[in-house]
Order: sequence, then C-alpha cells, then structure tokens
Amino acid sequence: MSEIIAFSSPERLLINLCQTMLESSQPALAGLLSTKVRDLELLASIVGRSSSLTSDLGLSKEVRSLGTLAQKLINQGIEEVVNLPTKASLGRSFTVSKLHLFGFLLKIPSLQEHAPSLLARYHAILFSLMAEDLYISIIAESNGEEHWAEQATKELLYMWEERGSAQSDLFAPALQQLWEVRHSVVPVLGTLMGTVELLQLSFRLPPSWTEFLSLRGSDIQVVHALNEFLFSLSFEQLKSLQRVMNEKQLKSVSREDAKRLLNLRPSQLLEGGDEGELSAIRLYRSFLRRNDLARIRRDAGRSGPHRTLEQQLLLFLWAEGKA
Repeated sequence: MSEIIAFSSPERLLINLCQTMLESSQPALAGLLSTKVRDLELLASIVGRSSSLTSDLGLSKEVRSLGTLAQKLINQGIEEVVNLPTKASLGRSFTVSKLHLFGFLLKIPSLQEHAPSLLARYHAILFSLMAEDLYISIIAESNGEEHWAEQATKELLYMWEERGSAQSDLFAPALQQLWEVRHSVVPVLGTLMGTVELLQLSFRLPPSWTEFLSLRGSDIQVVHALNEFLFSLSFEQLKSLQRVMNEKQLKSVSREDAKRLLNLRPSQLLEGGDEGELSAIRLYRSFLRRNDLARIRRDAGRSGPHRTLEQQLLLFLWAEGKA
C-alpha cells in the first residue's frame, strides 16, 4: 500500500480560497465543492489501499523485476483496459475526477480572479493523463528489448504507484509551447512538408525544439508526425489534400481552404471542431487520435507516421539523456 495525497499544499490552499468565496456568495456551489473534495479524498484513500504493483503476493514462482513486469505489460496488451492493474485503473479514475473538479471551478464566474491558478492546475493534471497514455503507447509498441522499454515502464509504474508523473513536467511545457505557437501561426499548406512553418516556429520555441528538429528533422517519420501535429489533419487527409491541390493546380492553401477542399466536418479534424474548448483539451484529443492512427498504421504496416510527435520527442529526450 502507498499513501496517495489527494491535494498538494498549493492545491489545498487554492481550493480553500475558492470555498471561502463561494460560502459567502453561492452557498449551494460551496456545498457541492465540499462534497466533491470529500469524494476525491475517499477515492485517494481507496487507490492507496490497492495492492502495490511491485509487491509479491506469493501466487507465482517467478520473481518480479522491472524487466519481467515490462514484458508482462507488453504481452498482455497494455492498451486494453481489462488488463490494467486495479491500482492503475482506480488511480486513473481519481486523476480524471480531480481534473473535473478544477474544470468545475474554472466555470464559476465569481472565481475568475483565481482562474490563472486554476487553469495551471488543470493543465498539470491533464498533462499527467497525457503522460500516462504516452508511456502506455510507447510500451505497447515495444518488444521489451529496446533501451527505452525499461525507462518507459519505470515511469509508468511510478505514475501508477504514486499518481505522480516523473517526466511530464519536463516534456509537457515543450508540447504546450509548440501547440500554442502552432495556433498563433496561420498555416499555409504548400508542399505539406511544413518548411516555412518550421522556420517560423523555430524562432519562437526553446532550444530543445531546435535541437530535436536539427537532429531528427530529416527523418521522414518525424516530418509526417510533425505535419499531423501542426495542421490538425491526418497523414491520409494530407495526402488527399495534396492530390486535390495538384488537380486544381493550387500551390498553397490555408487551413480553412483545406477543410473546404476535403469537405471535412469539424469532428473530422484531429483536435475536434469546438474552438471554444481549452487549448490543452484540444491538444490532448489530437494526441489520442493521432496515437490511435499511428498504432493502426504500425500494426498494418501502412505508410505514414507510426509514432506521434509526442512519442518521438520523449524518446529523443531519453536518448539524449535530457529526461
């Protein structure tokens, strides 16, 4: 068993401030907040009481190690929810519930003075979920012998045991920066290789991106993954767009033109179509959809990116000893 702390000290202080404000102005919402907080504390306690992933229950002659556990995760089909350990499944539910709590507070107009702090916590929790999905996707494509398989397993087990992310605070800011810059740049889809866009982006991003693109930017898999990330179109949609552009003798198109030419519904965009949603939610949805497509291509041996840009970045950081 391990103790799961429902709220860090800064989170507790922030929630208490919100509670105090609501008690004086909106008692009903204050009562609802209090209930949600108690429920999360109970759920954290249940997660903490769940069997540890590293403890030996004496039900098998095989000695547990990080290596054997990594192989087990790979062989069982880690992306299938029924194969997740109870502690992992309950812990994820706890994290999602905590995300919803801060999302609930963000929607209350009277708490807008605390919106920046609430949004920061919301983003941190969302990126921890994304990190968990990222580790799972990396392990799922492993045969257990790659140099990064043990690293990915170690990070995932830490998250499942402690409900913390040892690495998301290292790569999450880089992803969020690229996503935000990507939304501030009006894309012009010409060669679809992203050359002009990359030049524009690189000047506004931290050195880690410059180094990643410098060392890995010639890898066609990275190029394809980056295009999906930047343009919110799948590899297959981008290929279709290139054909339409050739037929119509168009040298470049905007993102809006691309949607019109492909006759895409908003839901067919990788990030979804609700412009009013939080940027981090759109990034997370984009990652999940790109990850599913990458897995399908990888399993079927189809052309296109077999890893998401997030996977490529994290594996690069591990290989370079930066994470």
